[in-house]
Amino acid sequence: MLHTPQNFRAYCSHVNRAGVVPMPYQDLEVSDLLVNQANDRHGELGSEDLAIAELFRLHDAQMRNLAADIAEVGTIYDPPLVMPTDDRFIVFDGNRRITCLKLLLNPERAPTAELRDYFARLAEEATDQIPALITCQIEHDRNIIDAILYRRHTGSQRGVGQLSWNDRAKLNFVERTGQGGGVNVAAEVERILTEAERLPDGAIPWSTLTRLLSSEEFRNRAGISTAGRRFRLTHEPDVVINALHRITTDLASQTITLGNLWNNAGKRTYLNSLQDEGILPTENERLPNPANPVNINGAGRNPGRPPRPRPPQTSFVPSDAPHIQWIANQQRIRAIWEELQSLQLRSHPNAVSALMRILLELSVENYIAQHNLDAPDNLSRRVGAVSRHLRDNEIIDQAYFDEIERIRLNDQLISIASMQRYIHSPEFAPMEHELRTYWIRLGRFLVAILNR
Repeated sequence: MLHTPQNFRAYCSHVNRAGVVPMPYQDLEVSDLLVNQANDRHGELGSEDLAIAELFRLHDAQMRNLAADIAEVGTIYDPPLVMPTDDRFIVFDGNRRITCLKLLLNPERAPTAELRDYFARLAEEATDQIPALITCQIEHDRNIIDAILYRRHTGSQRGVGQLSWNDRAKLNFVERTGQGGGVNVAAEVERILTEAERLPDGAIPWSTLTRLLSSEEFRNRAGISTAGRRFRLTHEPDVVINALHRITTDLASQTITLGNLWNNAGKRTYLNSLQDEGILPTENERLPNPANPVNINGAGRNPGRPPRPRPPQTSFVPSDAPHIQWIANQQRIRAIWEELQSLQLRSHPNAVSALMRILLELSVENYIAQHNLDAPDNLSRRVGAVSRHLRDNEIIDQAYFDEIERIRLNDQLISIASMQRYIHSPEFAPMEHELRTYWIRLGRFLVAILNR
């Protein structure tokens, strides 16, 4: 199973500005590829076998993980960079991949008995046949090879080389694709549908289901969560089962395909259509305390184990706060929310108090704009207009509306007036416990308006 565009397999017909003719991508036998005994990872060695052994000495755990991944997916996705030598090819980039392929194809070449057993087991349990033919990039000019290696492996070079992903980029990838999230969402969904005897006709395409439920925004709409790397239901089990049955039925029948769910806009379009049909769980069906993993009967998987104590709140937005279904025009608000999840109350009370005030104002403004509310130009009154709209639409009850009114109208320690003083008064300094109390009293309001 090779994943290489066909246009990579032919010579380019032109010479670039540097006078270099780009070389072709060709399918080569793994047995014709030589692990580089002068690999820059370890320096000059006497033979290919010594180079293989040295890669495991230096990177044993990573080599094993790479081999397991290749055995699972049945291919490698990044073509190795090779140079012809006599009747074979020396690998200059991709030595770890080629080493793992060689040992999966012939475990007896592994440098130790324990590794031989490991690779034999991987090969036996492989999802697909281990490929003996691999697409490679062939270059004859060593200067070009070194130029490629320089740009791939010596850092960003002020933008010339490859830029590593920061934490936000990694999170964006996980939220877009569902890969690397720590919980196999598709497997968990299939498990609970099996327990409920509600599996769809046909096999569930795990990769497509994983992409659809790639982030908490989309998982929450289906009534599930993986916060804290634990799979759990967030809404009434029967309602969630019905929603997941419909979703998996659409995917198994190919009514909805990967092409429909390629980006977040496609996912939202599909989920919005299910919401319009009344398929997805509603706020009224949310479980009051979905903190522990549950089965379809709503009972904990480990009923004899006491619940974990709630961790101390060290940031304004606590680690177990409800997840927000972020939309495109909330990106600035999302950035502030995430900062308030990471800034420690004890170390940064002034920064937290300022961001808390900004979060409230921007969230209220966003809600007013989304619902076309007629609200006066005053934060306290605008909060009142929003809270009345929430109450009138039965998103919050009268008791919580009254609580918001007290925060809005009174000049108490915990009030909108005090939030203003945090910003403008040289003497009125925020205290750690006060900031925690603001979340206790306003957190539900913020979550409600950000999820609408």
